[in-house]
Amino acid sequence: MSEKESESAQVYVTPELTEQKYDLDRIIFDLDAQMDLLSSHADGGDYLAAIGSGLICGILDVVWGGTFDLRRGREWSSNQIEQFVVKVSRLTGYPGEDLQGAVRFLEKQFCIPSDKNTPDFGGGLQHHLRDFAHHPTAAGLVFSLLTQFTQKAYGTDTNGAFVIVPVPKEALGLIGKNIPEKLFNGVVVWFFHLVSDMAGSSSTAGKTGGTGIPGPLLAMAKEMAALPVFQDKDGKNQLSVFLSKLFNGTLLAEHDENGKILKDTKLQMDLRGELGLLAELARQALPVAANECMVRVFYMIRRLSAAIQERKADSWQSLKTLDWQKILPVHSPALTRMLTVATGVFTTVDFSAALIGPGKWWVCVNYAGIGRFAVAIGQDVAVGLRARDLKLLRRMYEEIRRNTFRQEDADLYERIGCGMGQMEFGLTMEQVEILYNIEALKTEYDAEHTQWPIHREALKSLKREWLQEWKNYISAGLPSFLQVDHAVMHWYTKEELIRKIEENEPQKPWLRLVLLEAMLFEPYYPLSTEQVKKGKETKEIPSTKYKDLNGPAGYNQKDGDTFLEEFLTGSYYQKGTIARLRKSYQKAIREMKETLKTAITSMGVAAGIALAAVAAAGMFAPAIAVVLVGSNFAGLSGAALTSACLAYLGGGAIAAGGAGMAGGTIAIVGGGAVLGLGAGSAVGGGMTALSLAGKKNTILQSAKLMVSVEEIFLNGEKDLAYSTSVYEQYVKKIESIEKSVVELRLKADVAEAAEKKKLNEQIKEAEDSVRAMRIARKSMNRFISSFEVGLSADTGEPR
Repeated sequence: MSEKESESAQVYVTPELTEQKYDLDRIIFDLDAQMDLLSSHADGGDYLAAIGSGLICGILDVVWGGTFDLRRGREWSSNQIEQFVVKVSRLTGYPGEDLQGAVRFLEKQFCIPSDKNTPDFGGGLQHHLRDFAHHPTAAGLVFSLLTQFTQKAYGTDTNGAFVIVPVPKEALGLIGKNIPEKLFNGVVVWFFHLVSDMAGSSSTAGKTGGTGIPGPLLAMAKEMAALPVFQDKDGKNQLSVFLSKLFNGTLLAEHDENGKILKDTKLQMDLRGELGLLAELARQALPVAANECMVRVFYMIRRLSAAIQERKADSWQSLKTLDWQKILPVHSPALTRMLTVATGVFTTVDFSAALIGPGKWWVCVNYAGIGRFAVAIGQDVAVGLRARDLKLLRRMYEEIRRNTFRQEDADLYERIGCGMGQMEFGLTMEQVEILYNIEALKTEYDAEHTQWPIHREALKSLKREWLQEWKNYISAGLPSFLQVDHAVMHWYTKEELIRKIEENEPQKPWLRLVLLEAMLFEPYYPLSTEQVKKGKETKEIPSTKYKDLNGPAGYNQKDGDTFLEEFLTGSYYQKGTIARLRKSYQKAIREMKETLKTAITSMGVAAGIALAAVAAAGMFAPAIAVVLVGSNFAGLSGAALTSACLAYLGGGAIAAGGAGMAGGTIAIVGGGAVLGLGAGSAVGGGMTALSLAGKKNTILQSAKLMVSVEEIFLNGEKDLAYSTSVYEQYVKKIESIEKSVVELRLKADVAEAAEKKKLNEQIKEAEDSVRAMRIARKSMNRFISSFEVGLSADTGEPR
């Protein structure tokens, strides 16, 4: 960046803006509140009620529901259709009561032209299915009107191919002479003609039943089957064949041992068949609806009772003050989960009974129950997906917050409960600017040194684009991050930045603190959100613009550390600082993840070799101690280094609870063969990602604090008093959290179910944090006390 560009890289922001888009704590708090609304607060009582409801209604379905019988359903629907046809015929002028006469009357009064095209569509048996004007669908109405205006009939041939044939001359009289007549014939006459065909022809109605018109489902399937995509190479249409068999009843008919259809077993899936199917499903739906009602009523009564007790409502007026949104059995993740459990239990009982029953299992299954269970799972999953999207957004803002230096970070000691007056850890506003500029140059270096073999230039360009977006974000958000209204961010060239560093007394601790922050900064995380439309719903997710930079092609930690190591060349910077900070930080992270255990049990050393090592180790204990942990104490040398190393291996100074230098000697003699082990042997395995999620931020912040104390304030400044004060305040913070856990437990003991669950989650999170902090405390204590032993040995002063 040129000097001219650096001068213009300033953004002025009003306080109103800083309180919204860049208030990361507020954004995360709001996302937590939204996730809480999507969380199922169902407790053991809710689950027991759901299971009980599912069991009761499942047994009711098995005992009362019986089998799924299409013939029974079709018989019922046939009666309904016949009554409907007679009623319509009487409304149009038929004086009688008999079905055959009613059908004959309607056929005579309401004729349509395509009835004369029966031979063109393969004969009378399939005529109503193949002639689209006989379909009770929107497409059927359209084709009826088309026939009036084009004098053509539309349908399929015997192979299922779509055909258009002219209306015969004898049927032209059924075509309207003007537009009103065409519309009347195409709509009104068409409707009443379909009614006349519902119960079969005048010769079969009330007797064999005959084949009526197809139902809406079969009709739409037939219309779809006419599309060319369903034709095979030979011009045949297997879907059309299947639908024809379903319509004429041969598909569902029973067969003898020779495969021949048994007489009177055909089951036509015409309009009456579809209505019969719906009737059977409605019959099955009764126990399903009962299950639904039982769960919803229980949910409402329990929430209403809890609300009345909590508000001590004792009158009609006080009932009005209750939060009915939480009481009514709608739009609740807890209710959704209860319904999933109840319908799942219901379906399990029903399916189990079907499998062990005497008949065919597929006719004993409650399909309405299966459908409701599928819907419940879908709703539960939908709630989970919405919560997942919110978690992704929260993770994005947490990452932004973790990689943004704010006032909170500038006063880290005060944040962990320290009342110290010194501000050695704090950074001035100009030093914060220096930090952000170092991070920008580090990112620019990473972009320029991209070595990914595929689409290298495109990746470089994407990295530069992210860098510019990040710089704009930091510039605009600086007032909010530092809590300074109208704060202005300046971006410098490398040369300008080095001059700024040298003007700020770089020999002081602040520069190493800045380098630690810059080292931990990893770019290319999402900085904004995007809208994604899925069906009718539009949801907000973290921007996927830079997703290609999240894998191996993204940030290279080694290149970043190399840049920081080579960036400063003045005498105030000691070469190797970045490597030491990185090593110390990784060590702290490993310790708090509890992955570093005593490694002796993992040694594959023969007993004789181990004994020899133990025998020889005693006399060489001081030297071995320096080899093992000497790199930790860069601020000491000679006898001081040896003393500190022995004390460190012994767990720290005796006064701090360790075994002192003698303990270090014992540790080396007792396990001299540890010389051959690396730090990553990790006996006993590590914690899972899930168990670490609750204490992730604690680990990261505590690790940063440990590195600052060990590498900057002790090894760098030899400021034992300040480091000890930090440690003491850290211990107080742990004690404060432990006290809070006790208070939370007391609240949880008397809390209601939903509140109890929430408090237990807070207790678990606090305990995880304390567990990580105890590991950090132990490590920090051991290092500080060992360093103190070394200083005492160096000065000759008693401890």
